[in-house]
Amino acid sequence: MRRVQRLACAALAFALVGCSGVSYQSDFDQSASFSGFQTYRWAERTDVGDDDPRVYNAIVAGRVKNAVNKALQAKGYGEVTSGTPDFLVSWHGAIEGKMSYSTINNNYGYGWGWYGRGYGGMGTSTTYVNEWDEGTLIVGIVDPQSNELIWWGSANGELSKTKRPPDEAQRKADEVAAKILEGFPPGREE
Repeated sequence: MRRVQRLACAALAFALVGCSGVSYQSDFDQSASFSGFQTYRWAERTDVGDDDPRVYNAIVAGRVKNAVNKALQAKGYGEVTSGTPDFLVSWHGAIEGKMSYSTINNNYGYGWGWYGRGYGGMGTSTTYVNEWDEGTLIVGIVDPQSNELIWWGSANGELSKTKRPPDEAQRKADEVAAKILEGFPPGREE
């Protein structure tokens, strides 16, 4: 039961803490033509066998797809289920444990005296460890003819440690997906 609670908590947290402190990037194939794009379909995902269950589960997949669909449809693209779309959409996520160390010196006393002779003084050091989980969400746009990636965008940031209600987690995922897709297609002014 504990494992299920931890997985559900991680699934809810995958919305990347909101939008502050999240870094976004994107890149594209300069030889690709993005003009005339109107329709898309989700690419078939292949299971690689070692997928992190905190990321690859029905709750997170549904939340990510819903958020990306909203962002693409807000840009005027329509999802199709049959025929050949103008582009395919895929996503990938990861959670990585991070750690940092801080050492604070607590020196006190009189220090050095005349002619380099020391007077009193002691010191101690305390090291603090900070641990957190960092999440990455990547959205890819794929050419359906060549099956090659032609655009990608990503969000990377610290995951929330607090459990969020599903509606709040979806709202955060929507914000992140909209920000990731802000630069798609390249050269388009909003």
